[in-house]
Amino acid sequence: MKKITAMFSLCVWTLVISVLSGCTKKQTVSTINPSWEKISVLPVMDISDDFMMGVDVSSLLSVEASGAKFYGADGKPADPIALLKAGGANAVRIRVWNDPKTEDGRTYGGGGNDINVACKLGKRAMDLGMKVLIDFHYSDFWADSKRQKAPKAWKNFKFDEKQAAIREFTINSLTKLKKAGVRVSMVQMGNEIDNGLCGEIYDAEVCYLLKTASRAVRDFDRNIKIAVHYTDPLAENYLEGKATMLEKNKVDYDIFGISYYPYLHGDVKQLYIVLRKIANFYNKKVMVMEVAYPFTDSDGDGYKNAATTSDPGLKFNYPITVEGQAIAVRDVIEAVAKVRGAGIGVFYWEPAWIPPQHYDITKIASDLVFAYNSNCWLKNGSGWATFSAHGYDKDVKSKVNGGKWDNQAFFDFDGNVLDSINVWNYAKYGSVGKRKVVRVNEPTVKFERNGKNKLPEKVKVIYNDGSKVYETVEWDRAGLDEVRNKTSLGQCKVRGKTINGDDVTCIVNFVGSNLLVNGNFESGKIKPWNISNDLGRGKPEVVRNYENAKQGLFYATGWDPDNFDFTLWQEIKVVEKGTYNCFAFFEGTGVRNPSGTCLMVEIKKKNGTSVTFMANADIPNQWKKFDRVEIPSIEIDDSVESVIVKIRMKAEYAKFGKGAWLVCDDVNFLLVK
Repeated sequence: MKKITAMFSLCVWTLVISVLSGCTKKQTVSTINPSWEKISVLPVMDISDDFMMGVDVSSLLSVEASGAKFYGADGKPADPIALLKAGGANAVRIRVWNDPKTEDGRTYGGGGNDINVACKLGKRAMDLGMKVLIDFHYSDFWADSKRQKAPKAWKNFKFDEKQAAIREFTINSLTKLKKAGVRVSMVQMGNEIDNGLCGEIYDAEVCYLLKTASRAVRDFDRNIKIAVHYTDPLAENYLEGKATMLEKNKVDYDIFGISYYPYLHGDVKQLYIVLRKIANFYNKKVMVMEVAYPFTDSDGDGYKNAATTSDPGLKFNYPITVEGQAIAVRDVIEAVAKVRGAGIGVFYWEPAWIPPQHYDITKIASDLVFAYNSNCWLKNGSGWATFSAHGYDKDVKSKVNGGKWDNQAFFDFDGNVLDSINVWNYAKYGSVGKRKVVRVNEPTVKFERNGKNKLPEKVKVIYNDGSKVYETVEWDRAGLDEVRNKTSLGQCKVRGKTINGDDVTCIVNFVGSNLLVNGNFESGKIKPWNISNDLGRGKPEVVRNYENAKQGLFYATGWDPDNFDFTLWQEIKVVEKGTYNCFAFFEGTGVRNPSGTCLMVEIKKKNGTSVTFMANADIPNQWKKFDRVEIPSIEIDDSVESVIVKIRMKAEYAKFGKGAWLVCDDVNFLLVK
């Protein structure tokens, strides 16, 4: 029955795509080359005519000033904004920084996006009939979930002075845009304001600034739509909390926008659920302000890419190809469009941020190309930063900082347009190419010591025509031998190939019997862990949020705007003889290392003595990056009365007075032999 259902589904999709493919040739007169359909993209059903198909082109002027050229499908030079429009884009997004340069005029880089740049880019888009979204960062340089620094001219302003400055800057900027012939359709009040805005970190102050910016926009032109912008879209209940905070503080806005990067933020199906909640519960329009996906894993400018398979913290669920790039964006469009009556658009981030010249390390002149690119980054600001920005943003540490987005553009490294630029049209009408695999699901299995364990015989394979097929897989012999011979706990990977030759990886977790009760905190409560907290700070608690958990839904955590130091501990009174491993996972942000956070095991003897083992944590200070802390080879014999496992969570905040945040999850005390 399953085979019949799968075949029926495949036939239906083939019929739908065939019909819509015919429609494509009749209706998509704006495509770059209607007959050039080398990739398959399923149409998004019932997408509205006024859906915003947006592109952020903020860095474009600096890229063009660096000598980069853009070419259409016919090989002729062309305006990249016109090419993006031909691919179906109908709006541009442009970031605005207050003063992105030094006192003597040296650019900070990243496109040098002051209001003058915005006026030029906005006018080009308006002349092509496209809408314009202005993204006010209220900063002199990058503002995002990690940093929200006030402009240097406002550094010493009191809060009421900062409010007045935001109002003045907003109105003056919109006035300049209007005089330049730019009709602004939408304004963002801040960029990825998860952790503050314009140097303010607390909700009350942030909301006051948002209300100030909102009033300024309304007073200038009530027809301009107003958006707020957050990230971390799939963190459970996180965005709902932000929306509640905005409502409680009576912030006036129209659109709740988020950033969503498939390789960073997880399952696109969950994105739809989160957006639907925001739309339903808070009566707001919703949209994705930023999305992108790589078309290649190669580097095109000599400076490391932001998204690459060499980064273990990223997970790529689509092929890193031109078609994979288009399908990834198409799925985001679908997630937003499915929020009926409220999902209004998707913006692709920086599809034209290509290298000044194509760097290829295998070529003889590669050193000269890198030198040329480096000079362009410094002179024209076409890299993500110049060292001139270091005085303002301490995260700028290198003297050479390239584009790092070139493998996520809609153009190749030489400026030739890619077929993925048509994704906006393809999302409406569909596109048919050769049938290919989009994704092979990566199975995860648990193996128990001395258990009857085996790898799955079949895996789910998803094709670009929408079909999903379970295919037989042959596992690598060496990997199978490793699985059979493994005696320690932990994780390993076994590689294999499907019957059709597609690569697949199985994650094998070797588990033992954890003597700790609620060691993974999945009960949702802190008990039976005990708490020692002499300082009374840090608010030790168990929180539900699968985005912060190592695995599962829950984790133990602490946060405070000041330093904190508390310990969770649990005593195990019945322990059989053997060798044990104890390990736990820690993550955190804003923590000064060494923090004092550690894992401890105290062995209490029947004669009244005790011995303590300790392993210190090195907090990564990066969200979703855990430090595995382990105390191996703990010998237990008949002299032991009990074992106490302790998690000490100690932190000094590292910078900006934002406080420190720590997470501990999956604490294990396991018999290994």
